[in-house]
Amino acid sequence: MNIETNIIGVVFGISLLATLFLAAVGRVLSARDLIDRDLAGRSLNKWFVGLSAAATGNSGFIVTGAVGLGYIGGIQWLMLPLAWFLGDLIFWSAFPSRLNKLGRTARATTLSELLAYGLNGSSAKLLKVLVALVLVIFLSLYTSAQWLAGQKFLSTAFEFSDLPALIFFSCTIIAYSALGGFRGSVYADTLQAVVSIVGTCAAIGSVAWLAMADMSSFVENIRGAGPEFLDPSPSASFLGVLGFFAGFASASLGFGLGQPQVVTRYFAGSSPEETRAARWIYMGFLQFTWISMTLFGVMLRGIMPDIQDAETGLSVFFKENMSPILVGLTFAYVFAIIASTANSIVVSVAQSAYRDILTVFAPPVEEKRHTPFLVILAIGIITIGLSFIVPGNVFSIAIGAVSKIGAGIAGPVIVKTLRWKHTSTSLILAISAGIGAAIVWEYIGLSLDFNEAGIGIAVSLSVNWTISRLGGAERKRGKPRRDGIL
Repeated sequence: MNIETNIIGVVFGISLLATLFLAAVGRVLSARDLIDRDLAGRSLNKWFVGLSAAATGNSGFIVTGAVGLGYIGGIQWLMLPLAWFLGDLIFWSAFPSRLNKLGRTARATTLSELLAYGLNGSSAKLLKVLVALVLVIFLSLYTSAQWLAGQKFLSTAFEFSDLPALIFFSCTIIAYSALGGFRGSVYADTLQAVVSIVGTCAAIGSVAWLAMADMSSFVENIRGAGPEFLDPSPSASFLGVLGFFAGFASASLGFGLGQPQVVTRYFAGSSPEETRAARWIYMGFLQFTWISMTLFGVMLRGIMPDIQDAETGLSVFFKENMSPILVGLTFAYVFAIIASTANSIVVSVAQSAYRDILTVFAPPVEEKRHTPFLVILAIGIITIGLSFIVPGNVFSIAIGAVSKIGAGIAGPVIVKTLRWKHTSTSLILAISAGIGAAIVWEYIGLSLDFNEAGIGIAVSLSVNWTISRLGGAERKRGKPRRDGIL
């Protein structure tokens, strides 16, 4: 191992130790509860809410998938973050403050608890379990995408073979997830958000500098990518562009409403007003990193046109062109982006599995101090196994999982937060119909024209409206209901 590799490893190691330290601080402050029952005391200010939610939302897709899309497809993929921004504007105008307020009223720490709040009977328990199962299944797939992103990063950065890279990365995240719980996750995410801002600036500045240093070669390579590379809509009609924007805006809305690792940040805000104030912190960070990494991929095509795996482009670029210290900082940045999401998802999946599934089927017993750790460890092992068998790349696995969760869960969360009429039965059927519609829509090949999350949300809202009114009619005729109507 040469001196340059040692320098890279030391800089990267310092970043990793800082993350573990913050996880340990969170562990000490979380009242000796690894899953942190009261979400850091519901005391987060707008900076913790905005930065931790955005860092969690970014995922490994930003430093792998976004770079790869820009590298292969060109500037047309800038339309994706812009469409997402439209969905975020709609989401932040109506929901985070309401989620905070309702979460406080319901004392909810999971989405299952939020959706089951105020409902009674066996169907309410079934609703709680169904929501948790949907989240555990699809978030496990989403986590497997993060492990793949981490594997790509370590394999390229330190020349690990695939299996050791995946095991080392995933086990590191699982370790500090178990150590810090929810509060530690928030602290680590916030640190990683700051590292991400610095890393994004370094990446986009460096690639632009090298492009300008040899402009003739850069222009020739860009031309070699084809005439469509710089066309924002190379093969789409106006209706096609409109469908793309509407579909991914719907996916963005579904992401904001259905991803528990993000929603719990809104639950934990110190007040509805403080939560709402995080809006531009969240959206500014997300858009800056996403657009920058897509542009990085576009410009990288003009500098290094022969990269075999475009999703490894960021690591390949820095390793071949930059000083060891800057390479180490960039690797810390890549790790921060991927780890912040993986860590938060693992904690959220553990919360859903333990609080909403195991406690329903197991007899009530006093929680042992090691129980949350064992749940997190089990989730980690399962998701590592999934990463070996799930087909697709980081982008396809991540967007597929996110879209299915949005299709099934976002509609019921809209119903609950806006206090529309519903029953346990109507929400159960809405979730099932939303996911079913999304799967069918994807199967017939229309998800690229209009993301399946939008179809699922529309179907779930329609089903809830129909069933809740049938339930209301039954109650008016004197037929008692056990699951309650709000």
